[in-house]
Amino acid sequence: MDEVQFADGIDAPDRLAFGLGAGQLLVVVAGAMLAYALARAPLPTGLGPPLALTVAALAAALGWLRLAGRPALDWALFAGRFLAQSRAGSLDVTSADAPPVDGAAMPAHGEALPATRGLVVPLRRYAVGDAGAVPALRTATPPARRLRIGGAHRITLFSLKGGTGRTTLATELACLLADPSSGERLRVALVDLDTRSASVAVRLGMACATVADYALAPPEGRCAAGFMTEHGSGAHVMLGTPRPSGGDWPLNAGVVRDLLRDLDVEGFDIVITDVAAELSALTAAVITSADDVLVVLNATPGGVQDAYRTTEQLRRLGVRHQLRFVVNRARAGVDFATAMSDLAGHVIAEIPDDPAVLEAEDRQRCVADAGGAAADALHRLARRVRRELAMPRHA
Repeated sequence: MDEVQFADGIDAPDRLAFGLGAGQLLVVVAGAMLAYALARAPLPTGLGPPLALTVAALAAALGWLRLAGRPALDWALFAGRFLAQSRAGSLDVTSADAPPVDGAAMPAHGEALPATRGLVVPLRRYAVGDAGAVPALRTATPPARRLRIGGAHRITLFSLKGGTGRTTLATELACLLADPSSGERLRVALVDLDTRSASVAVRLGMACATVADYALAPPEGRCAAGFMTEHGSGAHVMLGTPRPSGGDWPLNAGVVRDLLRDLDVEGFDIVITDVAAELSALTAAVITSADDVLVVLNATPGGVQDAYRTTEQLRRLGVRHQLRFVVNRARAGVDFATAMSDLAGHVIAEIPDDPAVLEAEDRQRCVADAGGAAADALHRLARRVRRELAMPRHA
């Protein structure tokens, strides 16, 4: 299924009063106060009322007027930022042949360089076997692993409804991204932070240290890697609590923040977290620190309703631009365009309902290794994440 774009609706800014957001309301109130001050000011006769009316009209337009679905205040801010940007000269990069360099072509001491139209950087083309190629660039040594600046890329899978297949998708995605045969080798961490029903251990058939052991360890000198086990796929796994834990002990939001920082220090490229189907303080700490939040939903009317509820709750947490959707157990003939037209986001993957998934879970194996329609969709999702990870980030 192709990527589906949704209209700006449920992810719109919060309305405080009169259908206005915080910034728009501030502009309208400030404009009204300024207009009142101008009307009462001792200005020349005939100047005060028109000036006050103009200011009030401008403030009202910035507050209520919408252009192309966006408030006029946003367009004014965009225009101001554009005009404020400094205009730097352009660099003309061409592939023209480099001029010969010899002593005769160089100007004598004290002479000015010949005028040029612009700065031209010549790029040489070297054919295979050219003697002029730089030998240092022609080595057989493989490139070193790219160092990620700013820490690991954090991906959280979430849904307010249990049983959507969230843990399965998190596990499969982590194993696929860690597979070195899929491209550049990435250090991937899979952390089970579901305090209600942690099931990554059952899904992968692993028994090792858990996140509770990390939380109970002395903070001085504890290392996240010491509580993780490497899966056969190459992913480093930290299992969840063996039994449901309530309250803030031993695992809480502060411990989770320390854990995520430790994983950054350990040099992981991607950290995938599976959280409980609730918006506790711990879950909120994980979600708000994520670069991507994948809302997992099923192709049923209840799944669509859950998508609305989940999106509304995440929007109140401030999760907007990093919010996207994954349809799990998708079936042919189910149309999402009409039912989800109000959700601000887009579907990045659609995992079909495949019996191979249940068979792989029974054998505690990865679905991607078994083949089938679901495996193909999971491979496409992993390739998309890899491609997005390779793109440069813009602040």
